[in-house]
Amino acid sequence: MSSQSIKNRGRVRVPSSPIDVLTRHREHTVSTALISDSDELPVLAEVLDTLPDPRSRRGRRYRLGPLLALMLLAVLGGATSIAAVSRSIHGYDPSVLSRAGLTGTVRLATSTLRRLLARLDGDALDTAIGTYLAALAAGGQSTADPPAGRTPLVGLAIDGKALRGSRTTDDTVHLLAAARHDTQTVVAQRQVAAKTNEIGSFTPLLSGLDLSNTVVTADALHTQQEHARQIIAAGGHYLLIVKGNQPTLHLRLKALPWRAAFLSDRTDERGHGRREIRRMKICTSRPGLPFPHAAQAIQVKRRRTDRRTGKTTIVTVYAITSLPPGRLTHARLAALIRGHWSIEALHHIRDVTYREDASRVRTGAAPRVMASLRNLAIGLARLIGWTNIAAATDHYRSHPADGLQLLGLTT
Repeated sequence: MSSQSIKNRGRVRVPSSPIDVLTRHREHTVSTALISDSDELPVLAEVLDTLPDPRSRRGRRYRLGPLLALMLLAVLGGATSIAAVSRSIHGYDPSVLSRAGLTGTVRLATSTLRRLLARLDGDALDTAIGTYLAALAAGGQSTADPPAGRTPLVGLAIDGKALRGSRTTDDTVHLLAAARHDTQTVVAQRQVAAKTNEIGSFTPLLSGLDLSNTVVTADALHTQQEHARQIIAAGGHYLLIVKGNQPTLHLRLKALPWRAAFLSDRTDERGHGRREIRRMKICTSRPGLPFPHAAQAIQVKRRRTDRRTGKTTIVTVYAITSLPPGRLTHARLAALIRGHWSIEALHHIRDVTYREDASRVRTGAAPRVMASLRNLAIGLARLIGWTNIAAATDHYRSHPADGLQLLGLTT
């Protein structure tokens, strides 16, 4: 937190200078930090303490909020399993446990934690986490300046992820999440019902979210007319990929006069052993384009060359958006299309740094709760300015007191 982190009557001031926090946590600073400098939020442990507690009152030794905050501290330090979380808690200094809100000798068996997580209300947990992270990130603005007099728009990516290690004879836990492009903070998450797909979870995922000044991006699976209407009704805009699952719309887009359209944006990027040139063209949608509120059609040609083999592939992608012409610069519109894949990068971090797909947690809500704690840990680290999550976990594993500071549990 800032040098004057304030805890008063159960409330904590969001740091006015998060870079100062990171300066103390690392040997160098970063250039971005999107935590508001004026809002006040409850201490995270108190937010988590409002969740329905599935434990019997008679057997409770520790409050739910501080216990979950301590588990988050372990995840923040790189704990990848419930057993690793339990070992981390046992290894903390008594002063760390006391500042987290757990006094006395803490004895938490792995089986006890596993039963607790299996019985938690996943929807309530994700709502609390999403609300908290959304409030923290509310002070951040788009890095691109909008046209004069226009409010900046934030990209919100929708994508799903299967927790492969949770597979049972009945099903695999599959989660649908909404994450900000700029901070990778997950502001909403829902579990996809067994034997169904992500489409049915889209409406409850976005229900209750304020989508004003937001552009929702999604892949072709969610290019559904009802989804578009829901986004517009909530005050947002959409930018959706169109493929063969919408055959009529896809054919209409392909038939637009792209050869006559001006080149709107071009990027040339090199990295990961390849070169990728992206060319974007825009057409104002013609009357009769069969999709609600569609204002512009977009064509993106990606030319990718593998620098090792010399092989070149060219892919053409079509998209539609409700954004009217001139609402965003062409460069910002192209950045929104690329920015959608930030949520894929988030999933990659969960798999590589936290070994999520290797986790064999299968019981009840436990797989989802562990994924939610990973989302929260990554979101907090991003908001304070960490660009390398593996480096962040290394630091907080060795310095749990800094983790407590990040959670607002100490000055």
